[in-house]
Amino acid sequence: MAGKSKINSPQLSTELTEASWEDVLADHDHELVNGLVNSASYDYEVMERCILAKVQLRNCSFTNTTFDRLDLTDVVLENCDLSNARLEKGVIHRVHFKDCKLTGMNLSKANLGHVTFENCLMNLADLVEASLKQVRFASCSLQSANFYGCKFKDLELHENDLNEADFNDTSLKGIDISTCTYERIDIPMQALAGCTVSPEQAIGFAKLLGLKVKY
Repeated sequence: MAGKSKINSPQLSTELTEASWEDVLADHDHELVNGLVNSASYDYEVMERCILAKVQLRNCSFTNTTFDRLDLTDVVLENCDLSNARLEKGVIHRVHFKDCKLTGMNLSKANLGHVTFENCLMNLADLVEASLKQVRFASCSLQSANFYGCKFKDLELHENDLNEADFNDTSLKGIDISTCTYERIDIPMQALAGCTVSPEQAIGFAKLLGLKVKY
């Protein structure tokens, strides 16, 4: 990870005010600042606007919910379920997803900065044409995740399952995937320039080029 820019953690108050999701719904701008929300359930809904700042969400469920114009700043989500949630074009800054279920979550064309995904289930996640700057995926399952057309800057991939992940039309220059695992991965050869891989991964890519590897 040497040379990577530091990923800033969410800046939360040590004394968050307990709140409910109903407080967010009741606010005209669907805004919550400096709050702690536990065990909220808001599935299969549509929210036209949502602004959360300095907020912690624990054990919350937002499955199949569409968030239009989502803005998250200094937010921690722990043990939350956003399976198949739609967060397209969202702005997500200094956010930490920990132990979350994010299967099929749609982050296409979203802007992510200083974001950490830790021990999250993200199979089939859609990040098409998203911008990821100083973002870290650690110990996540990213099977069949779609990174098509993404723009990466200081992206960290550490011990993730990337089986069947799609990196077409995306440059991996400066990205280290050496600790990640996969049986098959969709990375065009030209996208690998400047990418750091393990010796075993290098052998696999060499075979795709038609090279005969002598042991």
